[in-house]
Parts: sequence; structure tokens; C-alpha cells
Amino acid sequence: MSDPLDKEIVDQLTENARTSFRQIAKQTDKSTDTIINHFTSLTENGDIRGSTVVVDREKIGYEGIAAFEIDVTSNTDTSSDQILETLIKMPNIIVATKTVGEHDILALAVIHDLTHYQEISVEISHIIGVKNLASNIWSGNKKIMPKYFII
Repeated sequence: MSDPLDKEIVDQLTENARTSFRQIAKQTDKSTDTIINHFTSLTENGDIRGSTVVVDREKIGYEGIAAFEIDVTSNTDTSSDQILETLIKMPNIIVATKTVGEHDILALAVIHDLTHYQEISVEISHIIGVKNLASNIWSGNKKIMPKYFII
């Protein structure tokens, strides 16, 4: 993104997707129409694909987050894409992506407690094509939100 105004609009909306165009215009010393036009262009070009709501995981009954590092079998009819699609459809998985390095796939899940963590671990390990599974429980940081996953 080469336009500094586009970058500022994206930065402000990343921080708070509910920021008004009027507020962005005031902070950038531009007109509201200019901000709307830039936003429309960013959306039409696919630079901005949408917005989301971030909830407090503890308030909705989740005590933690688990990171699952998954190795995929190379001699199976199931591809890493199919495993990834299965993970994405699991209700507690909040992020799933292919990786390059020691493991093939990384998945983050919200968990209620240790029993729930074990249940999700077993469910992932039973997906056809999953060879190995390593996992960790995320501690401390309550701020798992989309802005931290922007590339």
C-alpha cells in the first residue's frame, strides 16, 4: 500500500473497525468524502476484505487458547488443504493456516478447560492425514484479535 492516506485509514480501522469516516477525516485533515472514496477503493481492490467483532473470551466461557502444530502425512489421499478445511470448520478453531518450517499447519483454538483442550487434541489427531500433533496452552495474553494476524 503506497498511498500514505490509505495506510492511515487501514491503521485506524485495524485499531478500531468502528472508527467513523468523519473521525478519520478529522485526524488526517481530509474531507469525509475523501476518506469514503479511499475506503471504497480499498474495498473494491480487495485491500480491505471486511471487519470483525472481537469478544472477551473469558466472558463467553473460554479460559484459554491452545496452539496446535500439526504434521501431515505425505503418503495419504488427504492433502494438507483438506486437513486445513476440516480444522477451519471446527467450532473452537479461531485461526488455521499452513506453515513453512518444522510443522505443516498451525491452528489456534479457544478452550474451556484442560478437559476441553484434551478433547480438541484428540479430535485433531483423528483427522485423516494428521501424522503428529504438538500443542501448547497460551497463557497470559487476553488480546488475541485479528489485528495481530495482519500480514
